[in-house]
Amino acid sequence: MSKKRLSTGVLPISNVMTAAFFAHFPEGVVVSDQEGKVLFFNKECERIFGYSEGEISGCNISKLVPPELWESHSAVFERLLQKKQKTAYGNKIELKVVNKAGQNLTIEWSYHLLQEGENTYLFSLIEDISERVALQAQLYKQTITDALTNLHNRRYFDERLKQEFIRSSRYNRNFSIIIIDVDGFKQANDLYGHSFGDKMLVKAGKIFLDVLRDGDNVYRYGGDEFAVILPETVKEGAVELAERLRRVFARECCCSDKRLKLTLSIGVAGYPEDGPDEVELIATADSRMYHSKENGGNMTTAYRPHDDLGGEEEIMLRSLNNLVHIMEKKVGRKTLSGVSHSTEIRSIGTEIGRKINLSVDQLDLFEQSAMLHDIGILYVAGDVMKKSGKLTPEEHEEVRKHVVVGERLLTLLVSGREDLKRLPAIVGQHHEWFDGTGYPRGLKGEEILIEARILAVTDSYSAMRSERNHRQAKTAGETLNEIQRLSGKQFDPQVVEALLKVVSC
Repeated sequence: MSKKRLSTGVLPISNVMTAAFFAHFPEGVVVSDQEGKVLFFNKECERIFGYSEGEISGCNISKLVPPELWESHSAVFERLLQKKQKTAYGNKIELKVVNKAGQNLTIEWSYHLLQEGENTYLFSLIEDISERVALQAQLYKQTITDALTNLHNRRYFDERLKQEFIRSSRYNRNFSIIIIDVDGFKQANDLYGHSFGDKMLVKAGKIFLDVLRDGDNVYRYGGDEFAVILPETVKEGAVELAERLRRVFARECCCSDKRLKLTLSIGVAGYPEDGPDEVELIATADSRMYHSKENGGNMTTAYRPHDDLGGEEEIMLRSLNNLVHIMEKKVGRKTLSGVSHSTEIRSIGTEIGRKINLSVDQLDLFEQSAMLHDIGILYVAGDVMKKSGKLTPEEHEEVRKHVVVGERLLTLLVSGREDLKRLPAIVGQHHEWFDGTGYPRGLKGEEILIEARILAVTDSYSAMRSERNHRQAKTAGETLNEIQRLSGKQFDPQVVEALLKVVSC
């Protein structure tokens, strides 16, 4: 090599010294000519890429980068080498590369354009940052992961929800979110200790992951709450998935001695109908989840509860709902699934309503009527309701009066409310039979409101599947066989067909 000395400030440096310096430089150094041919390749580059200087010298610099990545950056190098960009200092990119041994690496590549006479060179500094990137990824994963369940946490939920809003609004796409709260979790901790509660949360996370589809994401939202983001999913699809989560969880998460049954209260909201931004969408799903919880739990709410009822009407409806819960506990009307009779009717009936395409308003009314369909039982003497043997004809007649009592009570309550005017009639018709032999008015077929026809089927299904004072609960098969036998007589065939799809899911 020439002994020519280069003047850099006051210190004379020879080309020999420069070459020796860069040969052992702690960062990788590559020098290529205007065509991209490698002229210099130092020891650190040999270590990073696994090629010797002899193997790489004379080759194009693109050999160091996978073709699919080189294509996106080649235009930058070409502009530099063709002198189309005068300022060529401080350019830096991060690249994924594969070394000679097949190992995946992340490098930081800084490149600078150098001019010597008529010649142009690309001077590159290369640093292997694989360990740093891996550590950063590990630290980031820790910040977005719940340590107990190993699910993503609330922080990452907020990030992903914001991204999903941007994507869905840009491309005019639907998506839905689900907010979930575990019913009975505090009691579980009190009865069995926090270690049991932790096990249940871990188990819940695994159940959610098993049930969810590829591309759906579940997060531990905080405490005993979870959240799910469902890309490309309309609200009806989200409801079906939420109900599947609820049923599987109720079946899998119970205590061995059956002192406690853990269930889920779920709220569903869909974009764009339920909120123009992430804050409102979360608030909607959250309020619906609390509505599910306040109304007995183990249910999914996806449509507008009657939260807009003002003053005395709202207080009265909520009070009646509470009375129903108290009444069902007093007379032992508990289903095999561990929830109240009315709550089970509402849950199954809402699924049936969606399958036969009830409107949102109809679903709202059905949910309310399901909870209040037996409110007139308060009129029936307590000794009759608790009787262990068969009822006498007189006692049967007294029980039948509860339909008319409930209808009249609700008529007084919702008088003047256009959106609730059919509520009393739904309650008053749920013991009418499809063939016209029911009571109290002998209505038949489509003379009976569709919501009342759904109530008739679900009321009978839940009653047969529940233990009562005078009989044992029927099996699922026995119950469905009996309901199918009565299809077209006591029950609307359309509703029976939908029930078979719902309970067999």
